[in-house]
Amino acid sequence: MEKMLMLVLLLISAVAIRSQEDMNDKVFVFSETSTKSYVRLIPESDGPYAALTVCLKFYTELARDYSLFSLATTDKDNDFLLYYSHPNNLSVSIGNEELYFSMERRVEWTALCVAWNSTSGEVDLWINGKLKPRRIFRKGYTVNAKPIIIIGQEQDSYGGKFDASQSFVGEISGIQMWDKFINQANLDPPCNSLYRAIINWKYLKYESQGDVAVLAEMCKIYYSFSC
Repeated sequence: MEKMLMLVLLLISAVAIRSQEDMNDKVFVFSETSTKSYVRLIPESDGPYAALTVCLKFYTELARDYSLFSLATTDKDNDFLLYYSHPNNLSVSIGNEELYFSMERRVEWTALCVAWNSTSGEVDLWINGKLKPRRIFRKGYTVNAKPIIIIGQEQDSYGGKFDASQSFVGEISGIQMWDKFINQANLDPPCNSLYRAIINWKYLKYESQGDVAVLAEMCKIYYSFSC
């Protein structure tokens, strides 16, 4: 019984839970390649989702593949995935199908926004405020309910089966997710404040596991979105 109690206490102490923490001017820092370090984000809505917009900023020196945003459901491990494929592609996976955009490796802060709408199939990708050529993808599909959303690892099963070679090492900040398709006119603050984010960096609900630090943001970047 004592051994079982000790195991439970160790498992509880390994997970840091925060409730609606204001992450403005802060970053998550992932300092090493592993399968044990990640952050689970808790959305305000459990879906299903007929549209999604995800924005984030990241900074890394990695010269290999890595996951930026992994949303898995019970039926699909890559129901919505943002994944850098070295040396020059960003993969947007929806419903376990992949769509590739060109994105050069850069050792600097990079801002990404991806917006997808099931009704039209439109996918918009913004890199540092610049719109890539728009694509039509997964028209009519719906991202399933009850997602597990992970930063720092890529899920090959619902909530697990991580691969260290796909882990993120570096800094991530400014994560926002809406269950709506948000276009250019509404991405710039204060316009995007009109839409209630289901993951909000200012009121972030998350669980962190392993070697993940929360530090002050040193380099603030902001891009106006334009064509």
